[in-house]
Amino acid sequence: MAGEKLNRKDFGPLESEVMDAVWRASRPVAVREVVDDLNGSRSEPLAYTTVMTVMSRLADKDVLSRRKAGRGYLYEANAPDAAGIAVKDVLRAYGDVAVAQLVDEARADPSLRRRLRRLLDKDDG
Repeated sequence: MAGEKLNRKDFGPLESEVMDAVWRASRPVAVREVVDDLNGSRSEPLAYTTVMTVMSRLADKDVLSRRKAGRGYLYEANAPDAAGIAVKDVLRAYGDVAVAQLVDEARADPSLRRRLRRLLDKDDG
């Protein structure tokens, strides 16, 4: 779900906090909005440039998208939650092989096959 804490070894704690702030916003956000969100609960405020650097690195990792807006950028998540990021990473790294493996797993596991069918039917309805 959106706002789910990232639990990935390739993200640091501040990257996870930034992603949580972006997901909470549920819309494209400027760096200033994320800084304000994060600093609202901190005793030691983060510098604007620190958050800007983290968001730029997340865009370089293809976790955030950015588009020019005035003199700055607006950022938005490329997936609705941490699981979505993980799936995109696996598909990007392994492509059709990952999809084939999931199909093989579903063939071998009737419970997984039923869950996949329910999810697919939900989207068709």
